Amino acid sequence: MSNSRKDPSALPRWGVVATVDEPLPLIAAFVAHHHAVGADEIHLFFDRPNPQAEALVAQVAGVHVHHSGEDGWARAWQAKRPPRIEARQKYNATRVLDESGLDWVVHCDADEFVTLERPLEWELARVPPQKGWLKLEVDERAYVTRQPGLHIFEGVFRRRWPDFKHAGELLYGARARFLNKGLTGHVAGKACVRAGRGYAMGVHFCLKTWDETQNVVPYRPSYNARLQHYDGLTPLHYVLKMLRRASTVVAGDPIPYSGPRSAQFIAAEAIAGDARALSDLWWDVLGVSAEETAALEECAALSRDPSAIAEEVAALFPQVDLSPRAFDLALLGHEADLIRAARDRWGFDPAPLVSKP
Repeated sequence: MSNSRKDPSALPRWGVVATVDEPLPLIAAFVAHHHAVGADEIHLFFDRPNPQAEALVAQVAGVHVHHSGEDGWARAWQAKRPPRIEARQKYNATRVLDESGLDWVVHCDADEFVTLERPLEWELARVPPQKGWLKLEVDERAYVTRQPGLHIFEGVFRRRWPDFKHAGELLYGARARFLNKGLTGHVAGKACVRAGRGYAMGVHFCLKTWDETQNVVPYRPSYNARLQHYDGLTPLHYVLKMLRRASTVVAGDPIPYSGPRSAQFIAAEAIAGDARALSDLWWDVLGVSAEETAALEECAALSRDPSAIAEEVAALFPQVDLSPRAFDLALLGHEADLIRAARDRWGFDPAPLVSKP
């Protein structure tokens, strides 16, 4: 994994790392986008084999294909595969931070895309040495229509809303229970961490040592980079994500989901056998009306900046279909085991949720 560093006088080298278990179109998009915005290296740890996606992205310069546990989990407790995905993400990202030779590493998920106003290395060269990491705030995609678009990256972006506690229910009504400071997923952001200091990479922030659980490393927010989070590329993708969380049981301390996030998958579990109700839940959580988008814009809690991801994929992987229907069809195969278990447990039927042509 090791690569030689550039001349110390040169701009810092940076890369991204993600532990992935998604259909090919999303993995291709993750690679195409970060290749386009200038990442020196893109490290993908496949949490289960995906030969077609692996072969596609391995052709791109700077892409490094890994498999979770390829080193025998040498650093893990008793050299065993961590049962939680969050622990595997931490393990894989820390390996890249330690072994890649990059100067800085961004840790994010396959549905999260680093967006930049200027090249990231320009900002990294100006980070004071006492700061160990940059925090990237989140822009989270929201849908403005229930009808499928031309590709899976359409929509607007909600941002953290400081006044949500006081005004959220006035805008959203009962749907506000599904939102955390105006967002459906995490509000913690993600970290771009400085290498060479013995840090570990948590899911959302830098850790001083592997055994730390709290952030104590000095950081500053990025003024140049943000993270676009696509919390459900299609209604079916979102629903399966919620049903997976509803059905996942791991020994030990509970995974610290926020109350609003827990409310989402508890609601999905309760209606898992009713496709129409699941579609309505998706819209309640991730949809915004014209009136809501206008109100959020007034509060600086929404961005209409268009995504360039579809164009970036077309330039690098012209054979990849980003239409909602193509993604859902790929998802049916990729998540066949989850769908079978959800059908047996709840009577879940994915067919009505598959995007129409």
